[in-house]
Amino acid sequence: MIKKLAILSLLVLLSMLVGKGIYFIKDGFSARRIQSLDYFVVEDWDEEASRALEQTYHYIGRGRQCFAFASDDGKYVLKFPRTDIFKTPFWVRALPVPSYRKELVANHKKREEFILNSFRISFSELKKETSLLAVHLGQSLGKGKKLRIVDASGSKHLLPLEKTSFVLQYKQPILMKTFTSALQNGSVKEAEKILDALLDAIVTRAKKGILNRDRSFLRNYGFDGTHAYQIDIGSFFRSKDLSPKAAYDKSVRDSTDPVREWLADNAPSMLPYLDSRLKELL
Repeated sequence: MIKKLAILSLLVLLSMLVGKGIYFIKDGFSARRIQSLDYFVVEDWDEEASRALEQTYHYIGRGRQCFAFASDDGKYVLKFPRTDIFKTPFWVRALPVPSYRKELVANHKKREEFILNSFRISFSELKKETSLLAVHLGQSLGKGKKLRIVDASGSKHLLPLEKTSFVLQYKQPILMKTFTSALQNGSVKEAEKILDALLDAIVTRAKKGILNRDRSFLRNYGFDGTHAYQIDIGSFFRSKDLSPKAAYDKSVRDSTDPVREWLADNAPSMLPYLDSRLKELL
């Protein structure tokens, strides 16, 4: 009996290790984690977006909210919201903990509504500023079209377009890489140009009364050599408690304070330029 229990325990442990191994190899991705939310949507895209969705996309990484894949031609990024984070775990639904379950469900719903509203704001008001081509957040009527993706392990997936939530964007070089390269090369004018582009993107959003909850700018902005784009679109919101001027000021300050902090630690010589620009804008 003891021998059987030991073998059973070993098999359970082995199965857990295999599962963990697969999880790490795939960087946590699975089709189950990106299933579309249960409501109907009607969303139209232009011909370029439709053609882009016919390509195969390869895994490039994940953030707190999405898994990201790049197209074969390198022009587009397809992001899949991690819809599993909005769902209440089975063990919570099974256990007799009604008060905890109710609180958790409410928190998940609040988080879901915030992120989806941010995506809607991006597509309807900041499409150019976020480099967006298409957004599909719920379920729609389809004609059997499939999204072709290859995950981190090299496994191929065919996802039903009409039942998969996704965001399609132009692929932009990360602004921070270009900025740090300019600083390392001593290209002050180029660094100032990049800062100006970043401020233009922030101000354009702020003038529309849209705030940004995410303070990180190191990986959330792209730069194409002329314009900056906020490529993370899951943190936008509006505040009914703020006047237009107060919303503008808060939006600008919330997004530029982290930039100023980073410059203070890494490139203090750029602070006077940033401060002079902020004085003009605020």
